Amino acid sequence: MAKIHGISGSTRYLLNGTKPINRKKLATLEDIDHFHSNYEAILAETQITVQQQQDEMILSLGNNEVRLDSQLRESIAIRTVEVDGNINEIKTKIENTENVIRFLGYKVQHWIARSLRSHRIHGPLSHISRELHNVQSRKASLITNKPYVIKNECNNVISNQKFITENISFLIGAKGEEHVISVLSRLPDEYHVLNDVNLHFNKYIYWKKRNEHIKTSQIDHLVIGPTGIILLETKNWKTSDIGKKSDDLAHQVQRANYALWYYLKDSYGLFGNAPKIRSVVVSLHGQQPGIRIDKYIDVVTPHRLCGYITSRENTLSEDAIHKLIRLIPCREVN
Repeated sequence: MAKIHGISGSTRYLLNGTKPINRKKLATLEDIDHFHSNYEAILAETQITVQQQQDEMILSLGNNEVRLDSQLRESIAIRTVEVDGNINEIKTKIENTENVIRFLGYKVQHWIARSLRSHRIHGPLSHISRELHNVQSRKASLITNKPYVIKNECNNVISNQKFITENISFLIGAKGEEHVISVLSRLPDEYHVLNDVNLHFNKYIYWKKRNEHIKTSQIDHLVIGPTGIILLETKNWKTSDIGKKSDDLAHQVQRANYALWYYLKDSYGLFGNAPKIRSVVVSLHGQQPGIRIDKYIDVVTPHRLCGYITSRENTLSEDAIHKLIRLIPCREVN
């Protein structure tokens, strides 16, 4: 099985454009497709789920509030008995002493004890009071914000559906690209499949053939293996559109081919020994065998793709393959 690097560019675009729902991010094309197909049910379920979660948190905080309030009341009662007992002991000493100096000393102690009574009762319990206050504040905040939390989560669902609907062409494209990736994964172990390759140049490069300057270039898939480098452009078009749009398609593929060659050439010395790059359009809706959109660009259907790649002459060693994998930028799946 081939080694797969990265995901479809269209899939990545859709995943990056959607928001988490109830703190859970859509993570795959299947997630997006399921969401889009079950939008109304997911919206209703999200509202119910978030409301239940908020209610459960409020109930939990309410139980904590009752527990802490009971603990505080019991502790205050115990401390009151202890503190008042101490005050009464001093009062008894005042009543029973005949020594004037001791009498005055006990009077001062009694006055201090009564002055500090509240502090001595409540001071040691301040941590319980703070915890109770925090729980009460959080509970009140949850109750106040509950409608907004529910609305916000529902708005995320609505926003995601709007984004996917507005970018339905990306969903269609993603399905095609992911299908091609699945097909390419059946290649032998020696092959690597790089998806959504994005080339960036510090300065514009000049493409003499088209009198065009290139700053960036995106490639749907690159297959690198013993039979060389194969640049793949996936098209989910009708069969007739391949012919009608062949000029634009040829320009798109040739441009990507040139950009990749230019990107690699400096790593292969002055004599231009960079591996040859073969370009292929993958037509998801089928084509007649042997069709090309120009002399160097074949049109291949998915079911013929692996055979098309592996039937060619071996031109790359294992070291050459690994060198290319290191050179070509591809964002791995997070």
